Amino acid sequence: MVLSYVYYEMKCHLLLAMIGAFAVMVVAQKQEGFISLDCGFPIEESPYSDPSTGLTFTSDSTFIQTGKSARIEKQLNQNFRKPYLTLRYFPEGKRNCYSLNVNRGTNYLISLTFIYGNYDDLNVYPNFDLYLGPDKWRRIDMEGRSNGTKEEIIHIPRKNSLDICLVRTGTTSPIISAIELRPLRNDTYVTHSGSLRRSFRVYLSNSEREVRFADDMYDRIWTPFFSSRFTQITTNLNINTSDTFEVPKAALSSAATPRNASAPFIISWKPIPSDAEVYLYLHFAEIQTLQANETREFDIIMKGVFNQSGITPPKLERLTVFSAVPLQCDLDGCRLELVRTPKSTLPPLINALEAYTIIEFPQLETNSSDVVAIKNIKATYRLSKISWQGDPCLPQELSWENLGCSYANISTPPRIISLNLSASGLTGSISPILQNLAHIQELDLSNNSLTGSVPKFLANIKSLSLM
Repeated sequence: MVLSYVYYEMKCHLLLAMIGAFAVMVVAQKQEGFISLDCGFPIEESPYSDPSTGLTFTSDSTFIQTGKSARIEKQLNQNFRKPYLTLRYFPEGKRNCYSLNVNRGTNYLISLTFIYGNYDDLNVYPNFDLYLGPDKWRRIDMEGRSNGTKEEIIHIPRKNSLDICLVRTGTTSPIISAIELRPLRNDTYVTHSGSLRRSFRVYLSNSEREVRFADDMYDRIWTPFFSSRFTQITTNLNINTSDTFEVPKAALSSAATPRNASAPFIISWKPIPSDAEVYLYLHFAEIQTLQANETREFDIIMKGVFNQSGITPPKLERLTVFSAVPLQCDLDGCRLELVRTPKSTLPPLINALEAYTIIEFPQLETNSSDVVAIKNIKATYRLSKISWQGDPCLPQELSWENLGCSYANISTPPRIISLNLSASGLTGSISPILQNLAHIQELDLSNNSLTGSVPKFLANIKSLSLM
């Protein structure tokens, strides 16, 4: 009997271990393609699972060669999730860049978190510029933002690498707490041009709970939003969300209607900048059990720029209505109205809402073969010039030190045409990788400890006129 019990207990332990391993494997599969970097976190303690989301975070140390690690004030620890307790700050250099491997042409949700947390005991909030590749993304001004700030865009990279750069603009050091990339479906959040900068993503509920991974398989963060002008409806029934946008059930299981049943449902906001073009995504699901004599039907009106008539949310199934073309709000901002139709017996209803503004990243990066060549030169000769980060030629005012480029126009990638490595401590022979700079015109390798003869391949570089 004792032996039977021990055998049974061993089987239970084995079964629990198998279940645990399967759960870990499923979570890992759900995070396929995710990049989750805890900036400033020690690489020897990486990776780890964030207790609040189950997301696996790794140290940022292998994605950047500069900056220093720090922690926010200890008394602030309880205010933030684990990935935001450390940060990386950059006391040296004008521009410091992360280089990430991505899939060219894939739609990515890119989210960056900045929390100062008085890490330096100075109580001086930093401000700096944020760049995506060669283009300015946004000015980050953390003055008064004790809870930090977050920047999020939906963006399709043009190359298999992506540079995220922090640029010093004054006396304070740029900082960053976390970098998160999530691949999305390419048939969602489609724009005519440019990328999408999040204005807000809300679900209509008086809850205080944020909805994100693992409820949302893409780790979109849905913030609860409610008003005294609304009445809340909720359901515990299952909602069919298996469609293009795959809005999480947790964001659809509640909805809002106007408290005055005969009045329109109104949401207004001001985009930044005020003249920005707007994309809108409205998510509906009928979660109320309607009687045979009840009807819910309404029109969507947005000051003449976006109109949809006769919307009837399907029962326990998601319906998404979105703007296929960008909208232009007026000087007073954007005003969305859901207006009950004459035949409707019930007020309009909405479950969740997303709004984005267009942000352009027009500048083409330096010619890709030149970028590969100069990075190989940097690695071969172990060059540690602090300015040699990000795009070599762009923006022009931040181009790499001792590097010259040709600039035609914004639609033509720059080419590297001169390289001055004089007195750079070079040793060994002249590497053949130099010939991969196909448009090089001037090359200076003087005052180094190079050995051997001048290689013949240099004579084959047709553009090289001065060495």
